[in-house]
Amino acid sequence: MKAESIEADRFESGAARDVPEIGAGRSWYAVGVLLVAYIFSIMDRQILTLLVGPIQATLHVSDTLMGVLHGFTFAAFYALMGLPIARIIDRGDRRLIIAIGIALWSLATAAGGLATEYWHLLLARIGVAVGEAVLLPGAVSLIADLFAANRRGRAMSLFGASGSFGSGAGLIAGGLILGIFTVSPPVLPGFGALHPWQATFMALGLPGLVVAFCMLFVAEPRNEQGGPGSAVLPSHKGVPVATVRRYMAENRRTMVCLMFGAGFLYTCIYGWSAWAPTYFVREFGWKYAEIGKALGLLLALIGPFGAIFSGWLGDFWKRRGVAHGYLRVAVVAGAGLAFATIGMVSVHDSRIALGFVALASFFSFFLFGVGPSAIQEVTPAPMRGQCAALYTGVLNLLGAGCGPVAVGVLTDYVLRNPAAIGHSIAIVCFVFGAIACVLFRYGYKSYRETLGNAAGWRPSPVVDTAPDTRKPAAVAH
Repeated sequence: MKAESIEADRFESGAARDVPEIGAGRSWYAVGVLLVAYIFSIMDRQILTLLVGPIQATLHVSDTLMGVLHGFTFAAFYALMGLPIARIIDRGDRRLIIAIGIALWSLATAAGGLATEYWHLLLARIGVAVGEAVLLPGAVSLIADLFAANRRGRAMSLFGASGSFGSGAGLIAGGLILGIFTVSPPVLPGFGALHPWQATFMALGLPGLVVAFCMLFVAEPRNEQGGPGSAVLPSHKGVPVATVRRYMAENRRTMVCLMFGAGFLYTCIYGWSAWAPTYFVREFGWKYAEIGKALGLLLALIGPFGAIFSGWLGDFWKRRGVAHGYLRVAVVAGAGLAFATIGMVSVHDSRIALGFVALASFFSFFLFGVGPSAIQEVTPAPMRGQCAALYTGVLNLLGAGCGPVAVGVLTDYVLRNPAAIGHSIAIVCFVFGAIACVLFRYGYKSYRETLGNAAGWRPSPVVDTAPDTRKPAAVAH
């Protein structure tokens, strides 16, 4: 047997001890609720890409400011709040924490519909970022405890596939709602007539409160674990930040390559997806509602296949003894996405361009399943929430923070031509896609070693350092 297979087996056997006895029905109910929550989170995040033009027309802001609103602001607060939230996740009741996060981002999305100035919308998007910072670390930690190691891949792939469906569903629903409200603008008592984009925010945000309520009925495995021999610490203890930092430093090559590689890949993903609707409007004369429906349909239908196929491909390579199978999938994603986006902006027929959009949608969701799966398997159970938060923080800070902004800055200040937005998309996807591929490839060798370190990790024993106040025994003379 290859060394890679031995290390993978060690991890599987070690991780299996961390799983409490939770029934299959309750476990899959949790995945179902988390899946729907992920759909709503992506919808609430993605809808802004469809509303760039209407918001600019109302609030009179540049491409760069829209990039800051869509990318950097969201990413900065997502990353800033990620680790404190993950500390709570690793210690507390995850179902309650996730439910609060869902309610927060849903209300913040709806509040964006009341914005009358740029800074109003900026504050609302900060609320969305803080709320959504709860979901992925919480879901990764919860699913890892609900399923045995040999079943987690399927659950995480299904959860990851919902993200692509959410992207598509958000654009489809947003396009339909925007079209309806454009024809008949609604009137809100006390606020008067709303702009169509304002009403769209409210219509997509408020239903998330129902999902938050359903989250309260999800099983929390920590109430049923912590027995002898378990590597999972009781929920009230957690793992100190210093311990997490030391583990990551000991495995820094793997962590840097995985996290920063994902961050640069998501720079491409957020860059092209944030500006694709605007590109079709400026280049081909489409309306935002039209491209929203077309792009949403492609993301909803093609994206899940990408997430599911990437999970199958990663598992296939791992079954063949390739410990770094998930990193191989990431390299394929980076190369494929760069090819697809450059093709999208190089053709002069909108139908052919949509074909490349479909290909870009396929590769864009490769990491939705394998990324969290990789974090799960290279991280000891008690610190999964914190490591997942660091992963999503880097991913969003580089991806959402740099991607949309980089495209806007290139268009406004380098190319100095709104019609050249396609060139900006191509440059961003080629440069950052190449960097991501190099980082993933550099992590191949160390990944197997980190698998073994995660499998063998155990919390340090607690030493009683309290002074001994007992009186010395009398000595017989």
